Formats: sequence, structure tokens, C-alpha cells
Amino acid sequence: MGTRKPSGTSEPILELNHLRFFLPTDLLSSFVLLPWQHALESWHDQGVKFLEVKSGLSRHVVRFIETGGRRFAVKETSRETAQREYRTYLQLQAMGIRTLTPIGVVERFDGVDTMSTPIGLQPYERYTAYLVTELMEKVVPDAFLYKRGFTKENRRRIWYAVIELFVEMHSRGVYWGDASLANMLIHFSSELEPELGYRTKLRAVLADAETVEIHPSLSETLRRADVEFFIESMLWMEADLRASGIVREPVITEDDQQMILDVYSERYEVEQEMRSFEIVTQIDVDSLLGDFDTKGYGAILLKHINEHKWYLSEREGHEVMLEDAAQNWYREVFRPVCRLFNEYDLSSFFPERTAASLYVRIMEHKYFMSKEAKKDVGIAAATWDYVVRFAESAPPQQTIRSLIQELKALFRTLPAPLQSLYT
Repeated sequence: MGTRKPSGTSEPILELNHLRFFLPTDLLSSFVLLPWQHALESWHDQGVKFLEVKSGLSRHVVRFIETGGRRFAVKETSRETAQREYRTYLQLQAMGIRTLTPIGVVERFDGVDTMSTPIGLQPYERYTAYLVTELMEKVVPDAFLYKRGFTKENRRRIWYAVIELFVEMHSRGVYWGDASLANMLIHFSSELEPELGYRTKLRAVLADAETVEIHPSLSETLRRADVEFFIESMLWMEADLRASGIVREPVITEDDQQMILDVYSERYEVEQEMRSFEIVTQIDVDSLLGDFDTKGYGAILLKHINEHKWYLSEREGHEVMLEDAAQNWYREVFRPVCRLFNEYDLSSFFPERTAASLYVRIMEHKYFMSKEAKKDVGIAAATWDYVVRFAESAPPQQTIRSLIQELKALFRTLPAPLQSLYT
């Protein structure tokens, strides 16, 4: 028995009885006790108790276990596939793409065999490998989605989650090549929305990275091919489900197909706009503002920042850099306004809005109100009118009054040149 460090990884390999463990050291003691010398599907006969986990169909044998106080998925595959998929998962995670969490690989040497070649029989080594990933909680595999009722509303929410995953991948140069619901998990994720607190969101998670390719960028042709393959995979799945009697209603309608293509195209453009906004302003949209809802939000926010820049330059008596104006706008205006929105739980009355989109909608509303009134009505009055008109459920009047009073007080603390811009 010995240990050494494999190339390209900081974790040691444990070699023991024809087995090689590419795993974190804190897991070795529990993992070496598992019956790796046997095929995965026969582990139950070796005394391993598999976890009862909802899972979809897989081209490989996959089993779920608990060891060392943690829960894992183990996939039996080839040596090359396991190592490549492990490295790909690591790359995807580093890029911020939603995937399974890779833990490591275990390889088993199965002996030497021969193959026929033009120059005669040649020996080769045979290996079986096991890819280990962390078991995700609060997920629903595709097979259970259909059984729970694939209603129009449920489909819409799932399509949006899938589209967001495609946008994440494609904007970072990642081509899937084998996208389907069978290769995803639908995850109920609790996420911190910038300035608005935690929310539960439906997310799609890449759960099979065998065919993933990572490029500097993707052409529109490749991006569209990835999405169209997903749609085709859903049509194949629908045919299989109908043949087996599991479903009778359409799994993906023609309207769904067009909606996926249209919304993907729009969301991809919004993603590009967000990244352009970040380059110009040096503001991290994901962690500070929250996603833009619609194309054009970046231009609207940039317009506000440029107005803010003009007033700052007037106050300072010299030209203020746009990046400095953007940071000042975030500190003095956007964040304090959103903090008040959060304090009065405004997001609960607009559950589909991010901080950025709620701010933009109110500022747009302010513009149209001011145009109609032929004077600047101010952000406080615009917030009052917007909440009363468009909240999904009516907040208490006292809540709105208190919010408006604090907004007015907030902007009275701004330097005089800026007060006229917001009040």
C-alpha cells in the first residue's frame, strides 16, 4: 500500500489491491471498506445498503450510498470517461455553472487482455472506474416530473430553469452536446437575492458531463444546436412515455418548443447585456444587483448612472469617472433604496422581481408619471403608485406610508445636487 499525488490534483492517490483511489484524504478510511472488487450492481450482495433515492434512467449503473456520514452517488463507467467527467465537473464548478459536486474517482485494474490489430495481437490493460459525486438534496429527477403532472404551469417553470442553465453554459463557452431532462436534476434552491434576502428558486442542474466541451466561446450555430437537441430529446421522451402508457397528454407542445427557443434567445442577449454593463461600470451584477429581467435594463441603469455622474461632476467641479460614479450610485442610492425595500418586505409583494428589476420598474414608472404630470414626481411618489398599482397582493397602507417616509428621509441626506435627481 502507498500514497502519491496524481498530476493536476492536490489530492493523494491510495493504491491498494489493484485499486487506485483519487479521493480526498478524509474519505479514504470509509471508502476503502467498500467492495470495489465487485460490480456496482452486486454491492447489495456484499452487504452494502443502497439509499432509496428518486432517480431517472441512466445509460450507466448508478447507485446511492452513505458512508463517513455523507451521501454519495457512484457511477460505474470506463477509466477514461470517469477521469474526464471528474475534471469537467471541476472546470464547470470553477466557472460558476450548476453541476453535480465531484468527489473523486476509484479505479479497479481488471487484468490484461489482447486485441487484434493489423500488426497482430496486442496486449492492453482493462480497468473499471467509478465516478463519485455528492448526493444533492431537494432535487427531482425527470422520471418523477412526468408522474407528478406535467401541467402547463409546471412545464413553464421547468423550461425557464432549463433555459437559465443553457444561458449559464453558453455564455461561458460550454457546449453540452447531450442535453436532456434525463441528464439534469431539477433542484429547489434557496438563494440569496442581492439586497432582497433568500428566495426559493427552481434550478436545472447539469448531471451528466460526459459529452461536455469547453471552448473560448460558442457560435450561434452551436448554441442553437444544443437547445434544439434538448427539444428533440423531449419529443423522443414523449414518444417513449406515450408508448409505455405513463402519459397521455403532450409533454412538450409546439408552443413550448417555440417558447423555449424565443426565451432562450432573449435571456442570452440579457446575459450579454449584464456582462457588458459589468465591464463599463465595474459593478458585479450577480452579487450586487441581481439578474436583469428583460433586455434593456442595462441601458436604463446606465442612463441613471450617467445622470448621477453628471450631478457628481457638477458638485465636484471636475469630470467624475464613470466607474467612480457607478460605485457612488450603488452606495448612495441603489443599496439604501433596496435596503428599505427589504426592510419592508417589498419583495413578497413582487415575488418574481430581483432588486435590479424592482428598482428599474419603479424608475421607469417615475419617468412616465413625471411625463404625464409635466414635472419630476420623485422616486417616493413613484414607489407609492407602483406598489398600489402592481403588487401581486396589496400591502398594508401603513407599510407603504412608512416606506415612503423613509425614502424621502433617505434622499434628503444626499448632497443638494443629487436631491433634485431623486426627489
